[in-house]
Amino acid sequence: MYVYAKDVKSPETPVLFVPSIRSGGFADIGPRRYMEDEHIRIDDLSAHLGSLITVPEPCAFYGVFDGHGGPEAAAYARKHAMRFFFEDGDFPRASEVNDAFVLDVENYLRKAFLLADMALAEDSSVSSSSGTTALTALVVGSGINSMWMSL
Repeated sequence: MYVYAKDVKSPETPVLFVPSIRSGGFADIGPRRYMEDEHIRIDDLSAHLGSLITVPEPCAFYGVFDGHGGPEAAAYARKHAMRFFFEDGDFPRASEVNDAFVLDVENYLRKAFLLADMALAEDSSVSSSSGTTALTALVVGSGINSMWMSL
């Protein structure tokens, strides 16, 4: 998206406008005795990860980990989310969002969810009665292209 600045002499000279993303979070324990849920909000993923990813900005990542049967699985998912989704693999790189990039990201994140699921199952510090459902959103580029996948 381009926004033309009023002080530019030629109206044909575009000034690139990169919107910023801001978010908030709220958690409610409800009638339960203890909180089993976790979340992660990163409004500027490029700044958070530095050179690990090269994607159009803005770029943000959000995750909600709904705990079941105890908080351990949701806490594990939150603690290791960045490693599974961005740090350990070869996250697709692109200078613009196009169909090929979106497909590559979808496939990459599917594999990351499977790896996270296998790692959670193998971790002996997490109770076998504890589980989590994950919902994540990845926002990339000035047009909002987001991928939502469940685990």
